[in-house]
Amino acid sequence: MTSLAFLAPVQVKTSDVIHDINSVREALVFLNQWPRARRGPVYSCAVRSCNAAIAGQMTTDQARQAFVGFARIAGVLAKSDFAPMAGADQKLSVPGRSL
Repeated sequence: MTSLAFLAPVQVKTSDVIHDINSVREALVFLNQWPRARRGPVYSCAVRSCNAAIAGQMTTDQARQAFVGFARIAGVLAKSDFAPMAGADQKLSVPGRSL
């Protein structure tokens, strides 16, 4: 059986409380508790992705990405899920050109 644990938790914030979502199953529990009136296409995609990962038809990371996308669009992602690239604050230099 493959592990459904995320390599890094997804932090979501509801009612000023931050929750760590650590696995596909925890993401699915969170999604199932989401208000019906606020469910839409991105919600449905996240649910399908979690179910596909449980069935072995999608990777855990793909399901995590779908859940992060849902959380970002729903406005509940507690912090950015993307670390800045090393050196991203430095200017890019191309020989013969200045950027």
